[in-house]
Amino acid sequence: MDIKEIVDAVNAIQGDIFESTGGIEYFNISVETDGWSSHVKFLGIVLWSSEDDCRLGADEDNPEPIENCLRRCLREELEKLTTIVV
Repeated sequence: MDIKEIVDAVNAIQGDIFESTGGIEYFNISVETDGWSSHVKFLGIVLWSSEDDCRLGADEDNPEPIENCLRRCLREELEKLTTIVV
């Protein structure tokens, strides 16, 4: 997968987070790559990795769009975070 496609998806999601939180900037999604593999993280939690592609229907002919996958994975992680009791 092209890194530009991943970065574009992250930027779109990041823009939505920024707008929905009234401009809070510390909820960042990061893209990390070593040139061989890529990882997308939110608060240190891996949402997606090129080594373990979790996209639904992830086959070579018709994979889930990366933005849809990232949004789904982010919602799942946010749901887990809401269960924390302090």
